Parts: sequence; structure tokens; C-alpha cells
Amino acid sequence: MCFSADMSLGLGVIGFAASGVTFLDKTETFWVRFARAYAIFHFSLMEFIQYFAYPVADQCGYGTNLYLSELSTYHIAFQALAIMPALATYSSDKSALKHATLFGATLSFLFLICSFLPNNWQLFNLTPNFIGNMVSCLFMGTYHIGYHISSAFGTFVTHGSLFALALSGFVWKNNWKISSYHAFMALMTLFMPQWLLGVSTGEAAAIYCFYSIPITVSFMPYFKNFFTVQNYANTRDFSLKS
Repeated sequence: MCFSADMSLGLGVIGFAASGVTFLDKTETFWVRFARAYAIFHFSLMEFIQYFAYPVADQCGYGTNLYLSELSTYHIAFQALAIMPALATYSSDKSALKHATLFGATLSFLFLICSFLPNNWQLFNLTPNFIGNMVSCLFMGTYHIGYHISSAFGTFVTHGSLFALALSGFVWKNNWKISSYHAFMALMTLFMPQWLLGVSTGEAAAIYCFYSIPITVSFMPYFKNFFTVQNYANTRDFSLKS
């Protein structure tokens, strides 16, 4: 089992194409198309970060590695804003998209603030091994690029991002199908590499980004009938207006 820069590049290109196809789904309103397409675009972007990281892996603290590490920090911070609105678009609750966008933006803003605070500020003096009191660096793991992310309150950022990715969709009415799929896939792809491959959390998180493309492809128009609990095609209004 071996991942590579070329594989990351290929997945990024495929993800961008999938994002474009999703945005062009004229059977949905603009904001529904935008939310779903942005979720795919967001995770495809991480594949490009990883592609450029391979040649400079382990060059911690300077140059391109430092730039890409900081970019990865911001990318992780904005995961909530990327995924929560997209999940909400499958709900029959007409206000779900608006509320999920506000909630996701608030959560992402808090994560972003944490990245600028002293990284020795940690909840209950815990020492997270992925996001926390460490030097931001993209390192070469056993199978894949791995992450060390410098941030205050790393446990909050890590588990908060996992909540946004895996659990937030259950908040909304008639949204259990897409939410169950994302919850299972997110939990398995974040922890399974550690269990099966014996890699660190930081490398497992990068492998999760590899899997995130097929996860977020579920937002493409080809699968919306499957993930929608009921057919609300004639009654849904997912504009950002209340």
C-alpha cells in the first residue's frame, strides 16, 4: 500500500471536476449547489497541498513546508464551514442551510482564532499528538504525508472538526441518511489507518483527506435521490433567507 504525490494530484483534479459538475446542477437552487460544490472543492484543495508537500516533507519550520503547513492549518479550521452547510442541504427543514452556515462559520472562526493563540494553551493540560503544542510541519510518514498542526486548545479543534464533519447533519430534520454515511466514513477513515497500518494520528488525518474525496463525492447530483430521506423536490427552498 503506497500513496504518492501523483495520486494526490490526480485525486485533486478529479475532486475539482466533481465540484464543477455539482455546481452546474440546475435542478437545485444556487445556494444548495454552492454549498455542495464548495464541500467537494474544499477537500480537493487538501490533495493539492499534499501534492506540493511531498518534495519538501520534513523540512519543518521554513520555506515551502512552513507555508504549506500554515495553509493546512487554515484549511482544517474551515472544515466546519465546508461540510456543515452541505450536509444541511439534504434536510427537509427550510432553515437548515442558513443555520448550518452560521454555525459552521462560527465554529471555523473559533478554530482559526485558536491557530493564532499561544500553542501551549491546552485544555486540561492535555498533549494532543496531531493538533496542539507543536511546530507546524508536513512530515513524511510511513505511507503518506502527515500533519503536525500548531494550535491552542488542540483537543477542541480536533474533536470540533470531527463533530462538524461527522455528526452535525443529525441536527436537521429528515437528514439521517447522508449524516449516517458521513459519520461512519469519517470515523472509519480517521481511525482505521491507525488501527490497521499503525500510523500516527497526523498521518491518519492525511490519509483521511485521501478518503475525503469519495466521501464528499456523495454530494454530487447523481446521489442526491439516494441520500434524501423523502422527495422534497417541489417543496424545498434552501435559500439563505429565513
